[in-house]
Amino acid sequence: MQLLNNYKVGVYCRLSQDDGNVGESNSIKTQKLMIEKYCLEHELNIYDFYVDDGYSGLNYNRPSFTRLLADIERGLINMVITKDLSRLGRDYIQTGHYTEVYFPSKHVRYIAINDNVDTLKEDNDIAPFKNILNDMYAKDLSKKVKLAKRSRAMNGMFIGAQTPYGYLRDPLDNNHLVIDTSVSYVIKDIFRLALIGRGSVYIAKELERRKIINPRTYKASLGDTRFERFRGNPYKWCYTTIRHILQDIVYVGDMENRKVETENYKTKKRVRVPKENHIVVNNTHDAIITRSDFDIVQNLIKSRITPPHHNHENLFRGILYCKQCGKRMNLAIKERYGRKEVIYKCMNHFRNKEECKYFNSIFYDNLKEIVTNRLKDLFSKFKDDETISNIIKEKLEQSNSSKNEESEKKRLENRLNEIYKVTKKLYEDYSLNLLPLENYQCYLNDYEKEKEIIKSRLTQIEENKNNTSEYLSNINKLKDVINEYIDFKELTQEMLYKLVDRIEINHPIKVDKKKTQEIKIVWRFIYNLGF
Repeated sequence: MQLLNNYKVGVYCRLSQDDGNVGESNSIKTQKLMIEKYCLEHELNIYDFYVDDGYSGLNYNRPSFTRLLADIERGLINMVITKDLSRLGRDYIQTGHYTEVYFPSKHVRYIAINDNVDTLKEDNDIAPFKNILNDMYAKDLSKKVKLAKRSRAMNGMFIGAQTPYGYLRDPLDNNHLVIDTSVSYVIKDIFRLALIGRGSVYIAKELERRKIINPRTYKASLGDTRFERFRGNPYKWCYTTIRHILQDIVYVGDMENRKVETENYKTKKRVRVPKENHIVVNNTHDAIITRSDFDIVQNLIKSRITPPHHNHENLFRGILYCKQCGKRMNLAIKERYGRKEVIYKCMNHFRNKEECKYFNSIFYDNLKEIVTNRLKDLFSKFKDDETISNIIKEKLEQSNSSKNEESEKKRLENRLNEIYKVTKKLYEDYSLNLLPLENYQCYLNDYEKEKEIIKSRLTQIEENKNNTSEYLSNINKLKDVINEYIDFKELTQEMLYKLVDRIEINHPIKVDKKKTQEIKIVWRFIYNLGF
């Protein structure tokens, strides 16, 4: 038998955030002191300390643990001591491999002090069960972390690793964003250029021309070490960065979380979550961009097509649609009788005649004149304060009826709390064998059905409330836009994008031997005002 004092001990200590709020009980200092005391009492020689601070128990690719294994391979140590099995790791398969296969094969004795595990002894039957419990703890902790993150996300808190460009963490609340006034003007400039029809590539080049440092360089200048490794032209902007900024709802004051998630608690692999499953909470922080401008930009991005082979202005790009098939109409220039004719036409008619039966087109100048006159007519109506007042009065009268919905909302919320308390009591009775499983499931199903009905009604009430407030807000937005362009002389693309959501063109028909063509303009802000 080998003498105790012939052992060369590798002391291994580990601590991570996975261990939860453990205080000093698991601290590196405490682990070291405990093992040093044990070695002193048992006359064991410590070769070296191997410390991994900030590494999960499910990750075995830790720097100091890797160094420990390397020293075992070199024959420098022949004993490993940890405070308990969980310090070695929390994956029961991996930990079991080291304690039952790897260490014995290398003639390395392993001791977990608190768990009374000693591979030299034969009474280590408890070790596999301890490993399983540690694994279960890691799994349970992973679930709790996910639930905590989801809870914060549902409350509109910022839970990302790095703040979006244009925002900083609130010094008073780490989960709240505040506008970074040093660069917020850049965000506004990016959207301003997009609103006048500039693409991502153009905007990126324009920012480089102005010598505006890119987000990576800017974050590095703030001391973010994650971006220090990036080198190159500090003024070089990537068009994908521009595109990401233009599509990020964070700039209208909304928080979008759960874009990625951990696949499982062991691999820690990050996977993208489908867009429809993202958690979005509105109005969580101050906006840099207005919602109306943001919506316009999204439509422009969707309508982005290959640049045309002509230099003619295209006022209605992205907002002109064929009434028959719903496809966008394209600008075309053709020679006819020795002169140029500029028209919008639906190309889908030539691709799918079943979907678009009639060839649909309209002369550019005719459309421009029609839309100009409609705009002037709209402006004249809303120039009258009485008209606006009547609209607001009507909506406010409708909103007064929502007071009943508010009282209903409180009643339903109280009922949800009651259901929660009842189901909690049911579970307690079931776990104490006071309630049979079939009865528990039956009651639970009934309460779950009631909860779904209540939640559905609460959602409807909230939507009604939001619709009313949005309605009144849109009136004010409309007034602002009209005041901006009230005396316009020439129709501009910027004006159209701010006021028009879409224009639908129907194919010409004959009525009383006269050719007529339906042109429907869907206005922004006033889609439900009757204009």
